[in-house]
Amino acid sequence: MGLQRLEVVERTYYDSVTLMRVAKEIGGMEGVSSASLSMGTDANLRILAAAGFDVSNLSATPNDLIIAVMGEQDVLDLAVAKAKEYLSNPPWRQGQDGGESYKPRSLDGALTVMPEANLAVISVAGRYAGDVAMDCIAKDLNVMLYSDNVPLEKEIEVKRAAAEKGLLVMGPDCGTVVIRGVAIGMANSCPTGPVSIVAAAGTGLQEVHVQLARRGVGTLHGIGTGGRDVKSQVGGIMVEMASRLLLEDHEVQVLVIVGKPPAPEVEERILHLARGSSKPVVLGFVGGKAKGDQHPVYICRELEETAAVAAALAKGEDVPQVRAAMDAQVEELKALAKRIGPRKGYLRGLYSGGTLCYEAQLIARDILGPIHSNTPLEEHLKLEDSLRSVEHTIVDFGEDEFTQGRLHPMIDVSLRASRFQEEVKDPEVGVVLFDVVIGYGCHPDPATGLVEGIRKAKEICGDRVVFVASVCGTPDDVQDADRQRRILEEAGVVVMDSNAKASRLASFLLSLSE
Repeated sequence: MGLQRLEVVERTYYDSVTLMRVAKEIGGMEGVSSASLSMGTDANLRILAAAGFDVSNLSATPNDLIIAVMGEQDVLDLAVAKAKEYLSNPPWRQGQDGGESYKPRSLDGALTVMPEANLAVISVAGRYAGDVAMDCIAKDLNVMLYSDNVPLEKEIEVKRAAAEKGLLVMGPDCGTVVIRGVAIGMANSCPTGPVSIVAAAGTGLQEVHVQLARRGVGTLHGIGTGGRDVKSQVGGIMVEMASRLLLEDHEVQVLVIVGKPPAPEVEERILHLARGSSKPVVLGFVGGKAKGDQHPVYICRELEETAAVAAALAKGEDVPQVRAAMDAQVEELKALAKRIGPRKGYLRGLYSGGTLCYEAQLIARDILGPIHSNTPLEEHLKLEDSLRSVEHTIVDFGEDEFTQGRLHPMIDVSLRASRFQEEVKDPEVGVVLFDVVIGYGCHPDPATGLVEGIRKAKEICGDRVVFVASVCGTPDDVQDADRQRRILEEAGVVVMDSNAKASRLASFLLSLSE
């Protein structure tokens, strides 16, 4: 592996993008085999250990920066020094300021430049984000709260304050918003149309948005609320408020509400609201217990199903006929699994999207049985260590434990790429399942980065393991969904049109061998 050097810079915070870019600069130096800059969270220490760094005697807190370099002896000191130099004076920022235009450094300054603004996007460390949001609400601004790791108590305080003023708070941990067809954050290039979405899930919103586009139906608004909004503690403040606003909007013909199942009392309020609507409402609570369609309410349990039903309603098509066509696809997937060749052993899923991970677990559980995860369907199946899979395992790399002081896996694919190799070292693994999420704000070419890891993994496992994936995106995204698919398929990955299909195929590949 080479020699290594670790240095802790106490009480020093840098944003994840800066850390990634510095690590990339250092990693490209001659004689350096590996470089990492991350905050000293427990998860990041485990990640460093898994990468071969000796952190047994390292003393670091989540407020400390860790510079870790591996390589030849004579380059280690220089690499660490260069990292510090780049942090204090990033080379990619040199010459950018130039004094040509005023760049406000405060909220008040920004409002002097844009006095008509009504939306603020907040992306600061979670412990500060809530206070910034309160400042924005005080100035009558709606808020997209991109930051994660915001304390629950602060989220409740912020949303109650916003609701009293009739303002929306999208988040915390809201990465995807669409306003009048304009994408904000990690969203996709899709047409504008008659459907609007309220989502307590970022990748859930993206998957439905993309699946609607594939069916020729556009989206007017996509309002993300953050996953905790539908839990009992928050009480669905923003899901309910956003739904009411969209139902009152004459341009919205079909409303979709999507996410993981809400708390029972929250679900009941949403159902009551939907039943009183003059417009069709599609409830896509992934894995939810409610069943049956009774106009104007249509109940779905999967993301592609949600989009298919919403698209049918928008186009005036027969919903039962659309559902029957989707049911028929199950047998087609079984036939495909037989053609590929069933495998024996365990399923390992490596996900960047939390709701996609949740949906994959639900589908796999129904076919394979219990699924272990860092975000399990049942608490007793929670992994002791998120970096060590056991039996059937599906991991969400977008969870807070992985994103404190690190970039989200939709932006930095390196952690998942290296994990492929670790998973296939287990001789009992037969299938590896993963998502590729593209769009604005995401990695510019995730398939290429992931394929590097897959090729190294195949050097270990040969044809014993089948890799199955889905691409959440469109050909109009800057990464081009069709190109991403080709890159994956050329590396031997089986690529499906939706996360639901990929999860079902991956499970059938293992179940049909029994």
